[in-house]
Amino acid sequence: MIFFLLNVLLIAGIIFFSLYVDLDEKETKSKALTNLVLSLAVEVIFVIFLFLALFADNPQLINLTGKLMLFGYALFGVSFLIFIMQYPKFEPHKIYTVFRYVLLALALVLVWEFGTISISSTERLSVAESISPVLGFDWYTLFRMIFIYLFPAVSVIILARKALNNKTKLFRQQMIIIILGVLVSAGLYWLLGVASSYSPLYYLLFTYCLVITVVVCFIAVRSSVMVDFNTVKSWLLKFLIDFALPSVLAGLVFAILFPFRQSMPMFFWCAFAIGAALLVIAQRIIAFKIRKMSFAQGSNYEAALEEKMAAFDYNEEPSKLIDDFVALMKQYTETMHVELLLDNDAGEIKSIHHSDGKLSPSISTKEALVDSLSGCTSSIISKTMADSRHEFSTFRDELLELFNKWDSELFIVLREGRHIFGIISLGVKRHGNGFTDYDHKALNNLYSYFFLFGFYLKNIANQSVIGTVDREIQMSSQIIRSIQDNVDRINVPSIDLGYISQSARSLGGDFIDFIRLTDSRYMMIMGDVSGKGLNASMSMVILKSIIRTLLAETGDFKELVEKVNYFIKYNLPRGTFFAGVFALFDFNENVMYYVNCGLPVLYLYTEAYNNVIEIQGDGKVLGFAKKIGSLVKVKKIKLNPGDIVLACTDGLLDSVSLRGEFYGKDRVQKLILDNKTYDSSRMIQFIFDDMLQFVSKELQDDVTIVSMRMLKSQE
Repeated sequence: MIFFLLNVLLIAGIIFFSLYVDLDEKETKSKALTNLVLSLAVEVIFVIFLFLALFADNPQLINLTGKLMLFGYALFGVSFLIFIMQYPKFEPHKIYTVFRYVLLALALVLVWEFGTISISSTERLSVAESISPVLGFDWYTLFRMIFIYLFPAVSVIILARKALNNKTKLFRQQMIIIILGVLVSAGLYWLLGVASSYSPLYYLLFTYCLVITVVVCFIAVRSSVMVDFNTVKSWLLKFLIDFALPSVLAGLVFAILFPFRQSMPMFFWCAFAIGAALLVIAQRIIAFKIRKMSFAQGSNYEAALEEKMAAFDYNEEPSKLIDDFVALMKQYTETMHVELLLDNDAGEIKSIHHSDGKLSPSISTKEALVDSLSGCTSSIISKTMADSRHEFSTFRDELLELFNKWDSELFIVLREGRHIFGIISLGVKRHGNGFTDYDHKALNNLYSYFFLFGFYLKNIANQSVIGTVDREIQMSSQIIRSIQDNVDRINVPSIDLGYISQSARSLGGDFIDFIRLTDSRYMMIMGDVSGKGLNASMSMVILKSIIRTLLAETGDFKELVEKVNYFIKYNLPRGTFFAGVFALFDFNENVMYYVNCGLPVLYLYTEAYNNVIEIQGDGKVLGFAKKIGSLVKVKKIKLNPGDIVLACTDGLLDSVSLRGEFYGKDRVQKLILDNKTYDSSRMIQFIFDDMLQFVSKELQDDVTIVSMRMLKSQE
């Protein structure tokens, strides 16, 4: 019964797997893989029919379903052989279809000529002898020679020859994986044959051998990067040290002590416990010693590289930062050279630094290749990926030509929305190794640091700007301040606007931005980016830039907030969050739409009631959750003449006096009422000065305050 259930479970898994293959693959290899999986499904179904015949104990049905099972095996063998012949390009050709039908016709003739097939729980599969009058062979023996032995052997030979003739490392790796899968399947088939001598029905689990073959083919075809064999070696070593060797030694100790189990049970158990304890201690010591050796460490550099890049001091000279970055990339990725290419705002992506001193030719931002790259989902693109993934099929030749032109093996594409502002190009690895799946995962996880570094070079450390100013001055803070102050002032007669944004240090993470949509529609974003100093300011500048980029391609207000959250989560350094508010003003209707994203307070003074109320509601800080759509709400308020909207960051409310008191919300509310007759700029200056007097010392945190008063209805 258990063998029957295992095959039923298998067919369910195969059905789901076939759907996954069909949906996941979009190229011609999809059909080849799907045909292989479906032929396996047919074979498993025939095996299940054979089990049902066994349950019915009907010899005629057993004979019929047994022949169907063997034909199903031939069907799978033919599908696998054609799969190997088409690999790796899988180009459709009529000759393959003809070849398939000829081989299946041969299999059908052989199975038709079989003698009676029998099998039971006590009798192994047997086929009554039926000799071919022409060939002098038993038909079943001939079937086994062709479909069970010859086809797998021919498949391995074809793959081996293709591997030798193909110079592409990735394809060689894929072929080796398939060959190993075939050998493992053959080994398991032999073990099942041995097991069936004890319990004949073990033979009917041969379908699991075919599953291994299919899964290995799927993995090989899907792989688009090199396997990191250093990591595999490290895992194998860990398995040997942590599991295999202790198990063998524990078994050896048990075998040595076993003769004493009956005569001296106390000695047996005590000695075994002591021996096991000593083995555990020895294993820990040996594992510790071996793991410190370089050959056992694998290629796990992600954490170390992240730590180094997170410690970058962007107050340093750009040239030193570039040198440090190049040195890190060479050390950890083992690349032979690193090149930095940036958009020069003149229609070119141009090389600004090459570790070997030879700058690559620039590429126009108007080229179709650049536009195609900007629409890709992948930011880490290796040469092997470009040569194998469907994502790049429409511009594969141009992309490979660019890899060759820049002598590159991997691109890190830096984007603001759909705009590519830079590319980090890595050359071939030392010893000629390719970039592996681990490299792709690690570099993808560290993308935010590459983005930050590239954005700094593009926007902050622009050499043409720095070259016009005294080198002794720290330019970063001046450039960042100029970017921060670059806002679209609200030029509407009915609006009185004032704001102040003061950093506790020379640089900070608070920012405010006004974006003109039309003459009567404006957007305001204000808040606090986590962190201190230049790193927080860098994140602020990047966020301010990307919001404008996203706004140009997003028509929905809430969707904009969701996209900004996604960008913070996956493109800014880990641990970066934004607490603030997004507000959309329609001055034709005198309406404000807003989304609170963790702003501590948003006040509304209504002249009709001469009262100040809080309207911010609950808010979710951006950058924590992957999807924030269900966590944020768009709210709407009507603004009347004389009404005042005032918002501030936590730096104001959380300021602490010498006696340990917080400045708090009540003081702000009172000052709004006391100064409501003044214009907005004077009101917020009064509040800021009052806070400074309250703390009686320098600012402890960045402070941003904005106030907007409705003067009269828009005509």
